[in-house]
Amino acid sequence: MRFLHALPAALLAAAAAALAFDPSAYENTQVQRTYELGGAATSVQTVYTVRALKENPGDYELVLASPENDVAGGSDYWEVVQGRKVWESLTVQSRSDGQKTVTIPLDTTATGGPITFTLSQILVHQSYPLPASIGQDDEQFLMFESNATMVESLYSTKKETIKYRSPSKKIISHSPAPEKYVQVGGNASKKSGGTLTLGPYTSVPRTVSLSGAGSLVREPGFNMSAIRIHYPYEEPVKTIEKLTRLAEVSHWGDNLNVEDHIRLVNTGAHLKGQFSRIQYQMARFRPTFPAQIIRNIIYPLPPNSHSAYYYDVIGNISTSNFRPSHPTRGGPALLELRPRYPILGGWMDEFVVGWDMKLGDWLKSVKGHAEHKVLRVPFMTALPGVVVDEAELVITLPEGARNVNVTVPFPVDTIEQETHKTYLDSIGRPRITIKKRMCVEKHEQDVYVTYTYPFRAQFQKVFTVGIATATFFAALALAKRVDVRISKVPQQLQVVG
Repeated sequence: MRFLHALPAALLAAAAAALAFDPSAYENTQVQRTYELGGAATSVQTVYTVRALKENPGDYELVLASPENDVAGGSDYWEVVQGRKVWESLTVQSRSDGQKTVTIPLDTTATGGPITFTLSQILVHQSYPLPASIGQDDEQFLMFESNATMVESLYSTKKETIKYRSPSKKIISHSPAPEKYVQVGGNASKKSGGTLTLGPYTSVPRTVSLSGAGSLVREPGFNMSAIRIHYPYEEPVKTIEKLTRLAEVSHWGDNLNVEDHIRLVNTGAHLKGQFSRIQYQMARFRPTFPAQIIRNIIYPLPPNSHSAYYYDVIGNISTSNFRPSHPTRGGPALLELRPRYPILGGWMDEFVVGWDMKLGDWLKSVKGHAEHKVLRVPFMTALPGVVVDEAELVITLPEGARNVNVTVPFPVDTIEQETHKTYLDSIGRPRITIKKRMCVEKHEQDVYVTYTYPFRAQFQKVFTVGIATATFFAALALAKRVDVRISKVPQQLQVVG
């Protein structure tokens, strides 16, 4: 008993969950997984058809990753969909080894009835260029690599199929597929154009189990082989190493200013040799331009954005085109950017994009409580297929805002609150900083900030400016009345002769 009391509470909870888990309560009648291979991001969809084998089987435990996977990288976005509805508020079990499982409350009123749901994931940086260096006009190839071939599950599976789809409709080569659970006379893999199909596999036992400590362990006797797929990629591999979004609220100006500081890197195949400007200009007149070169960027902005600007470390860049929202149909605004130089593999560019928006479109007052404000700010701007390694959102509220609360629609690394002082501030402005690693398109969601902004706070800046101006003129008037001369010049006596 002394030993049990000495155990951490989390370890006791994990052990209790492992003892309560019943791997024979469910069976996967069919599992279909599809990989959409890409550049920095790979989309994965897994369709589960599940059948309960017992009455009152309890919750279904869904495995998100393989025990061999690196927890620090890999997938950071997932969602479970049943029909057209996204499952909200699912319980995520963080295992002692860092791996995660998701508890899904399935509706199993009728034992034996099939239940279908879909797990959508986005894997980041699972592909790398091979060869690592190519010529300026050469074709680019990527290698997708994963530590797990088959779908990880805590339950047995009757039939399982895995597909890999190349974006260029072509697969150069792939590693051998496992053959243990393939039907007699069947093929373990089949390649057709840009699609590689593994299986179908039948009567697959569970691949992992829960240990007494609550961690995921490989099931004895089950060997998971790795998979490697070599395929062409005819687009630049864009990665934003650092994205810092600054959002500043102005009640007096009825304006929300947003400014993005971006460090963009082409993480595709590096350039072999020297860059040739002549060769680059000549390629513009050929039917196929080298796809691995970043020439321009289409940056979508929220609807009704205006006063957009774009500059880098040298200064303002005029090679851009801003397309505002349609006056009647609305829709997003577009900012077409063209860097000062083409960004080849291994090259980077740092620039700033900013714009203004009407505050009334993003800030609302609680009905019946005009002082209570609800502000929504987009966490980031998503670019198709682009992974953001480090994202940071900094929201600066007006001076006098109080009782600040933040609601984020997804897990983040840190949320910090501080006071920021700038010119003509008396007590400073509340500032919120939100940080998250490994962000993808799906993280383009709104962050909600609630705060109290009293009516008198609207005049705090006016009072500060008035007091500062009055103090300045009073000091100036006082300075004029002070005699700062070192000594007085004596008057000369006139002699009358």
